[in-house]
Amino acid sequence: MRVRMHCPGPAHHGVARHARHLARLLADEGVRIAASDPDVVHVQFSDSLYPGDASAAADAFTQWLADVPEPVVLTVHDLPGNDPDPARDSRRSAAYRRVLTSGVTVVVSARHEADKVEALTGERPHVIPLPLPRSAPPSPPPALFAEPSVGVAGFIYPGKGHEEAIRAAARQPTRPRVVALGSATRDHRDLVVKLHGLAGSLGVRFTVTGPLGEAEMSTALAAVTAPLVPARQVSASGSLMSWLAGSRRPLVAANEFSREVVERNPRAVHLYEADDRDALDHLLSRALRDGAHTRTASPPRWEDVGKRHVELYQSVVDGC
Repeated sequence: MRVRMHCPGPAHHGVARHARHLARLLADEGVRIAASDPDVVHVQFSDSLYPGDASAAADAFTQWLADVPEPVVLTVHDLPGNDPDPARDSRRSAAYRRVLTSGVTVVVSARHEADKVEALTGERPHVIPLPLPRSAPPSPPPALFAEPSVGVAGFIYPGKGHEEAIRAAARQPTRPRVVALGSATRDHRDLVVKLHGLAGSLGVRFTVTGPLGEAEMSTALAAVTAPLVPARQVSASGSLMSWLAGSRRPLVAANEFSREVVERNPRAVHLYEADDRDALDHLLSRALRDGAHTRTASPPRWEDVGKRHVELYQSVVDGC
Protein backbone atom coordinates (compact mmCIF):
# COMPACT_ATOMS: atom_id res chain seq x y z
CA MET A 1 0.00 0.00 0.00
CA ARG A 2 1.37 3.40 -1.05
CA VAL A 3 -0.12 6.44 0.68
CA ARG A 4 0.58 10.09 0.05
CA MET A 5 0.16 12.18 3.22
CA HIS A 6 -0.74 15.84 2.79
CA CYS A 7 -1.04 18.44 5.54
CA PRO A 8 -0.60 22.16 4.77
CA GLY A 9 0.28 24.74 7.39
CA PRO A 10 3.04 25.21 9.98
CA ALA A 11 5.02 22.18 11.16
CA HIS A 12 4.34 22.96 14.84
CA HIS A 13 0.56 22.92 14.37
CA GLY A 14 -1.15 20.12 16.30
CA VAL A 15 -2.75 18.75 13.12
CA ALA A 16 0.65 18.61 11.42
CA ARG A 17 2.00 16.73 14.42
CA HIS A 18 -0.94 14.36 14.15
CA ALA A 19 -0.12 13.71 10.49
CA ARG A 20 3.51 12.92 11.31
CA HIS A 21 2.53 10.57 14.13
CA LEU A 22 0.07 8.80 11.86
CA ALA A 23 2.70 8.41 9.12
CA ARG A 24 4.97 6.63 11.63
CA LEU A 25 2.17 4.30 12.68
CA LEU A 26 1.41 3.51 9.03
CA ALA A 27 5.08 2.74 8.34
CA ASP A 28 4.95 0.26 11.22
CA GLU A 29 2.04 -1.43 9.40
CA GLY A 30 4.08 -1.77 6.20
CA VAL A 31 2.55 1.20 4.42
CA ARG A 32 4.92 3.07 2.12
CA ILE A 33 4.59 6.85 2.46
CA ALA A 34 4.96 7.97 -1.14
CA ALA A 35 5.08 11.40 -2.78
CA SER A 36 4.03 10.05 -6.18
CA ASP A 37 1.87 7.28 -7.66
CA PRO A 38 0.01 6.56 -4.40
CA ASP A 39 -2.86 4.13 -4.00
CA VAL A 40 -4.53 6.61 -1.65
CA VAL A 41 -4.04 10.29 -0.82
CA HIS A 42 -4.71 11.13 2.83
CA VAL A 43 -5.20 14.83 3.60
CA GLN A 44 -5.75 16.63 6.90
CA PHE A 45 -8.09 19.63 7.08
CA SER A 46 -8.61 22.32 9.69
CA ASP A 47 -9.44 25.90 8.78
CA SER A 48 -6.66 26.99 11.15
CA LEU A 49 -4.06 25.40 8.84
CA TYR A 50 -4.70 28.04 6.17
CA PRO A 51 -4.28 31.81 6.04
CA GLY A 52 -7.49 33.82 6.09
CA ASP A 53 -10.90 32.74 7.30
CA ALA A 54 -12.71 29.41 7.03
CA SER A 55 -14.16 30.28 3.62
CA ALA A 56 -10.66 30.98 2.27
CA ALA A 57 -9.50 27.67 3.75
CA ALA A 58 -12.32 25.82 1.98
CA ASP A 59 -11.40 27.59 -1.29
CA ALA A 60 -7.76 26.54 -0.93
CA PHE A 61 -8.72 22.97 -0.10
CA THR A 62 -11.09 22.52 -3.04
CA GLN A 63 -8.56 24.09 -5.44
CA TRP A 64 -5.90 21.66 -4.22
CA LEU A 65 -8.33 18.73 -4.47
CA ALA A 66 -9.13 19.50 -8.13
CA ASP A 67 -5.59 18.48 -9.10
CA VAL A 68 -5.44 15.31 -6.98
CA PRO A 69 -6.38 11.91 -8.45
CA GLU A 70 -8.86 9.75 -6.58
CA PRO A 71 -9.18 8.17 -4.11
CA VAL A 72 -8.78 10.75 -1.32
CA VAL A 73 -9.26 10.18 2.40
CA LEU A 74 -9.87 13.30 4.47
CA THR A 75 -9.42 13.59 8.23
CA VAL A 76 -11.24 16.71 9.38
CA HIS A 77 -10.38 18.53 12.61
CA ASP A 78 -11.75 21.42 14.69
CA LEU A 79 -15.30 21.00 13.45
CA PRO A 80 -17.67 23.93 14.05
CA GLY A 81 -20.37 23.83 16.67
CA ASN A 82 -20.99 25.55 19.99
CA ASP A 83 -18.89 28.58 19.08
CA PRO A 84 -19.49 31.51 21.47
CA ASP A 85 -20.05 33.63 18.35
CA PRO A 86 -23.07 32.18 16.45
CA ALA A 87 -22.24 34.19 13.32
CA ARG A 88 -18.71 32.77 13.20
CA ASP A 89 -20.09 29.31 13.83
CA SER A 90 -22.45 29.70 10.88
CA ARG A 91 -19.65 30.88 8.56
CA ARG A 92 -17.39 28.02 9.59
CA SER A 93 -20.21 25.51 9.18
CA ALA A 94 -20.79 26.65 5.60
CA ALA A 95 -17.08 26.36 4.83
CA TYR A 96 -16.74 22.93 6.40
CA ARG A 97 -19.85 21.71 4.55
CA ARG A 98 -18.12 22.54 1.24
CA VAL A 99 -15.05 20.55 2.27
CA LEU A 100 -17.00 17.58 3.59
CA THR A 101 -19.15 17.26 0.45
CA SER A 102 -16.23 17.49 -2.01
CA GLY A 103 -16.32 13.78 -2.87
CA VAL A 104 -13.75 12.45 -0.42
CA THR A 105 -13.91 9.68 2.18
CA VAL A 106 -14.31 11.49 5.49
CA VAL A 107 -12.71 10.46 8.80
CA VAL A 108 -13.22 12.07 12.22
CA SER A 109 -11.60 11.31 15.55
CA ALA A 110 -14.59 11.03 17.89
CA ARG A 111 -18.27 10.04 17.89
CA HIS A 112 -19.47 13.54 18.69
CA GLU A 113 -17.53 14.81 15.66
CA ALA A 114 -19.32 12.22 13.53
CA ASP A 115 -22.61 13.65 14.83
CA LYS A 116 -21.52 17.12 13.69
CA VAL A 117 -20.58 15.87 10.23
CA GLU A 118 -23.89 14.05 9.91
CA ALA A 119 -25.75 17.21 10.91
CA LEU A 120 -23.88 19.22 8.26
CA THR A 121 -24.05 16.72 5.40
CA GLY A 122 -26.53 13.96 6.20
CA GLU A 123 -23.72 11.40 5.85
CA ARG A 124 -22.04 9.42 8.63
CA PRO A 125 -18.22 9.54 8.45
CA HIS A 126 -15.72 6.93 9.60
CA VAL A 127 -14.60 7.30 13.23
CA ILE A 128 -10.96 6.47 14.03
CA PRO A 129 -9.61 7.77 17.33
CA LEU A 130 -6.65 10.10 17.54
CA PRO A 131 -3.45 8.12 18.02
CA LEU A 132 -1.30 8.38 21.08
CA PRO A 133 1.72 10.29 19.73
CA ARG A 134 5.21 8.98 20.30
CA SER A 135 7.00 11.17 22.76
CA ALA A 136 10.62 12.09 22.12
CA PRO A 137 12.95 11.41 25.07
CA PRO A 138 12.75 14.46 27.34
CA SER A 139 15.88 16.54 27.86
CA PRO A 140 16.74 18.51 31.04
CA PRO A 141 13.87 20.97 31.60
CA PRO A 142 14.30 24.75 31.41
CA ALA A 143 14.78 26.63 34.66
CA LEU A 144 11.17 27.88 34.70
CA PHE A 145 10.04 24.32 35.56
CA ALA A 146 12.15 24.28 38.73
CA GLU A 147 9.20 25.83 40.58
CA PRO A 148 5.61 24.49 40.85
CA SER A 149 3.72 24.99 37.61
CA VAL A 150 0.35 24.46 35.97
CA GLY A 151 0.64 23.60 32.28
CA VAL A 152 -1.87 24.06 29.45
CA ALA A 153 -0.65 22.52 26.18
CA GLY A 154 -1.49 23.67 22.66
CA PHE A 155 -2.47 26.83 20.84
CA ILE A 156 -3.77 29.84 22.75
CA TYR A 157 -7.27 30.89 21.63
CA PRO A 158 -10.57 31.86 23.30
CA GLY A 159 -12.12 28.89 25.03
CA LYS A 160 -8.88 26.93 25.42
CA GLY A 161 -9.01 27.58 29.16
CA HIS A 162 -5.90 29.61 29.92
CA GLU A 163 -7.99 32.15 31.84
CA GLU A 164 -9.49 29.37 33.96
CA ALA A 165 -5.97 28.03 34.61
CA ILE A 166 -4.75 31.44 35.79
CA ARG A 167 -7.75 31.94 38.07
CA ALA A 168 -7.37 28.43 39.48
CA ALA A 169 -3.66 29.04 40.16
CA ALA A 170 -4.56 32.30 41.94
CA ARG A 171 -6.84 30.34 44.31
CA GLN A 172 -3.95 28.09 45.38
CA PRO A 173 -1.99 29.30 48.44
CA THR A 174 1.31 28.72 46.58
CA ARG A 175 0.17 30.62 43.46
CA PRO A 176 2.01 28.33 41.00
CA ARG A 177 3.25 29.63 37.67
CA VAL A 178 0.93 28.99 34.72
CA VAL A 179 2.79 27.90 31.59
CA ALA A 180 1.17 27.94 28.14
CA LEU A 181 2.99 25.24 26.15
CA GLY A 182 2.58 26.74 22.69
CA SER A 183 1.72 30.02 21.02
CA ALA A 184 -1.32 32.07 20.09
CA THR A 185 -3.23 31.36 16.92
CA ARG A 186 -2.82 34.05 14.29
CA ASP A 187 -6.16 35.73 15.04
CA HIS A 188 -5.77 35.83 18.82
CA ARG A 189 -2.34 37.27 19.64
CA ASP A 190 -4.10 40.04 21.57
CA LEU A 191 -5.38 37.36 23.94
CA VAL A 192 -1.84 36.79 25.22
CA VAL A 193 -1.68 40.44 26.32
CA LYS A 194 -5.00 40.08 28.13
CA LEU A 195 -3.87 36.88 29.85
CA HIS A 196 -0.66 38.54 31.05
CA GLY A 197 -2.78 41.39 32.41
CA LEU A 198 -5.14 39.03 34.21
CA ALA A 199 -2.26 37.05 35.69
CA GLY A 200 -0.54 40.21 36.88
CA SER A 201 -3.71 41.47 38.54
CA LEU A 202 -4.05 38.16 40.42
CA GLY A 203 -0.41 37.85 41.41
CA VAL A 204 0.22 34.81 39.19
CA ARG A 205 3.27 34.39 36.98
CA PHE A 206 2.27 33.52 33.40
CA THR A 207 4.71 32.25 30.77
CA VAL A 208 4.11 31.53 27.08
CA THR A 209 6.76 29.19 25.66
CA GLY A 210 6.04 29.91 21.99
CA PRO A 211 6.11 27.12 19.38
CA LEU A 212 7.76 23.92 20.64
CA GLY A 213 9.40 21.17 18.63
CA GLU A 214 8.54 17.57 19.42
CA ALA A 215 11.50 17.04 21.77
CA GLU A 216 10.88 20.39 23.48
CA MET A 217 7.20 19.56 23.93
CA SER A 218 8.04 16.14 25.40
CA THR A 219 10.35 17.84 27.89
CA ALA A 220 7.71 20.38 28.88
CA LEU A 221 4.96 17.76 29.22
CA ALA A 222 7.18 15.75 31.53
CA ALA A 223 8.38 18.74 33.58
CA VAL A 224 5.06 20.48 34.35
CA THR A 225 3.91 19.87 37.93
CA ALA A 226 0.16 19.89 37.24
CA PRO A 227 -1.09 19.12 33.71
CA LEU A 228 -4.42 20.81 33.03
CA VAL A 229 -6.86 20.55 30.10
CA PRO A 230 -9.54 23.12 31.01
CA ALA A 231 -11.30 23.63 27.64
CA ARG A 232 -15.06 23.34 28.01
CA GLN A 233 -15.72 22.75 24.32
CA VAL A 234 -13.28 20.84 22.12
CA SER A 235 -13.60 18.90 18.88
CA ALA A 236 -10.93 16.26 19.55
CA SER A 237 -7.95 17.25 21.62
CA GLY A 238 -4.46 16.46 20.39
CA SER A 239 -3.21 18.29 23.48
CA LEU A 240 -4.95 15.79 25.74
CA MET A 241 -3.50 12.91 23.74
CA SER A 242 -0.02 14.40 24.13
CA TRP A 243 -0.38 14.43 27.91
CA LEU A 244 -1.47 10.78 27.86
CA ALA A 245 1.39 9.77 25.55
CA GLY A 246 3.79 11.44 27.98
CA SER A 247 2.55 9.15 30.79
CA ARG A 248 0.66 11.95 32.47
CA ARG A 249 -2.82 11.74 33.97
CA PRO A 250 -4.04 15.32 33.48
CA LEU A 251 -6.85 17.23 35.18
CA VAL A 252 -9.49 17.51 32.45
CA ALA A 253 -12.74 19.45 32.21
CA ALA A 254 -15.65 17.21 31.28
CA ASN A 255 -16.82 17.67 27.69
CA GLU A 256 -17.93 15.42 24.85
CA PHE A 257 -14.42 14.40 23.88
CA SER A 258 -12.97 13.88 27.35
CA ARG A 259 -15.95 11.69 28.29
CA GLU A 260 -15.24 9.53 25.23
CA VAL A 261 -11.63 9.19 26.36
CA VAL A 262 -12.78 8.10 29.82
CA GLU A 263 -15.11 5.52 28.23
CA ARG A 264 -12.09 3.95 26.51
CA ASN A 265 -9.88 4.13 29.59
CA PRO A 266 -11.58 5.13 32.87
CA ARG A 267 -8.28 5.92 34.62
CA ALA A 268 -6.68 7.91 31.83
CA VAL A 269 -7.50 11.33 33.33
CA HIS A 270 -8.77 13.11 36.43
CA LEU A 271 -12.15 14.35 35.18
CA TYR A 272 -13.99 17.27 36.77
CA GLU A 273 -17.15 19.15 35.84
CA ALA A 274 -16.19 22.43 34.20
CA ASP A 275 -18.43 24.52 36.49
CA ASP A 276 -17.29 22.78 39.68
CA ARG A 277 -14.61 25.17 40.93
CA ASP A 278 -14.20 23.30 44.21
CA ALA A 279 -13.50 20.03 42.39
CA LEU A 280 -10.84 21.68 40.22
CA ASP A 281 -9.25 23.36 43.23
CA HIS A 282 -9.10 20.07 45.12
CA LEU A 283 -7.55 18.20 42.17
CA LEU A 284 -5.07 21.00 41.51
CA SER A 285 -4.02 21.19 45.15
CA ARG A 286 -3.43 17.42 45.20
CA ALA A 287 -1.47 17.52 41.93
CA LEU A 288 0.78 20.31 43.23
CA ARG A 289 1.43 18.47 46.53
CA ASP A 290 1.85 14.95 45.19
CA GLY A 291 4.04 14.50 42.13
CA ALA A 292 2.76 10.96 41.56
CA HIS A 293 -0.89 12.03 41.33
CA THR A 294 -0.67 12.97 37.65
CA ARG A 295 2.03 10.53 36.54
CA THR A 296 1.66 6.97 35.30
CA ALA A 297 4.17 4.19 34.67
CA SER A 298 3.28 4.12 30.96
CA PRO A 299 0.73 5.53 28.52
CA PRO A 300 -2.76 3.99 28.67
CA ARG A 301 -3.82 1.10 26.46
CA TRP A 302 -5.13 2.47 23.20
CA GLU A 303 -6.72 1.35 19.96
CA ASP A 304 -4.46 0.29 17.07
CA VAL A 305 -5.03 3.44 15.04
CA GLY A 306 -2.50 2.54 12.34
CA LYS A 307 -4.21 -0.77 11.61
CA ARG A 308 -7.62 0.93 11.50
CA HIS A 309 -6.35 3.35 8.84
CA VAL A 310 -4.85 0.57 6.73
CA GLU A 311 -8.19 -1.26 6.79
CA LEU A 312 -9.95 1.92 5.68
CA TYR A 313 -7.46 2.55 2.86
CA GLN A 314 -7.94 -0.99 1.61
CA SER A 315 -11.72 -0.66 1.61
CA VAL A 316 -11.44 2.63 -0.32
CA VAL A 317 -9.11 1.09 -2.91
CA ASP A 318 -11.33 -1.97 -3.27
CA GLY A 319 -14.34 0.30 -3.81
CA CYS A 320 -12.76 2.21 -6.71
